[in-house]
Parts: sequence; C-alpha cells; structure tokens
Amino acid sequence: MIRVEDFTQLPEGRVVPMEGWVQRCPRCGRNGIEEHPVANIPYFLHVQASEILPDGMLDEALDCCSLAPATN
Repeated sequence: MIRVEDFTQLPEGRVVPMEGWVQRCPRCGRNGIEEHPVANIPYFLHVQASEILPDGMLDEALDCCSLAPATN
C-alpha cells in the first residue's frame, strides 16, 4: 500500500509524528518539513510517498526544495 502525504496542506506549526513540524519553505514559501539527512544536502519536503515493504518502509520525496547554498 502506498500512502502520499502532502505537507503543503497542513498549517504551520503542526507536529507530524516521526517527521517533524510544519514550517514555511524559505525557497518557495509553501509549507513543508525541513529534513537534514546525514549524508546528503538538507531539503524542505513538501510531498512524500511511503510504502511498507517486507523488509521495511520506503519513503520517497515527490516534491521538495533543496536547501543547498546557491553557487555563482
């Protein structure tokens, strides 16, 4: 079963269990959840798909904004 979570529809300040709290994205202004993966560039997650597999859960960002510093 695949579940799609759209964080843009949630109000700022709402806490989403196991994800974090909803904030306004500094890049696009839409609501989302700030993510800081250990080995990757931070990003703002707007829409996520989750699927339960036999060996665990797979989360895939469907819509996000990178928080990497702009390079000239």
